[in-house]
Amino acid sequence: MAHLTCNFFSKSLMRTVDITVILPTDKFVATDPHFKPQSTFKTLYLLHGILGSTTDWIVGTRIAAWAAEKNLAVVMPSGENKFYVDQPDHMEYFGEFIGQELVDFTRRTFPLSSKREDTFIGGLSMGGYGALRNGLKYHDTFGSIVALSSALILDDVYTSSYDNPNLIGNRHYYESVFG
Repeated sequence: MAHLTCNFFSKSLMRTVDITVILPTDKFVATDPHFKPQSTFKTLYLLHGILGSTTDWIVGTRIAAWAAEKNLAVVMPSGENKFYVDQPDHMEYFGEFIGQELVDFTRRTFPLSSKREDTFIGGLSMGGYGALRNGLKYHDTFGSIVALSSALILDDVYTSSYDNPNLIGNRHYYESVFG
């Protein structure tokens, strides 16, 4: 199992971004003399929750073992607390980054399948919101969506206040993310 951290310049975000990638490229079965390595991998783009990073899934779950068992590549970008949505006022297009640029970059760089039915998006909380939003928007790219405890917090936006000291609940934060 290869565990890679890499960075590249994102045109959608206008900065260098980090991603963590799990690839089962070095997997082999010693007891099977007919084993041949897979040429391309099905891929899960896995989005972290708020206050998280590209390593949350590695540190807090058994994702590497599961990816090895399922022979699945896993790509984990950073959402920077921006809910993986486009923010034109800030020149940050996280949705475009997730739904197009990241997929294009990883398919060019790693041995990933380019088939829709082999490409999945998932996430937890803020990442679940991002997975739903981008999985539906870029439905030609993603064949399945996994949304775990998705932060569908839009009702809270209307009752939020500017003086709330909590990040989640502060109207300035909601306006900066959702416009």
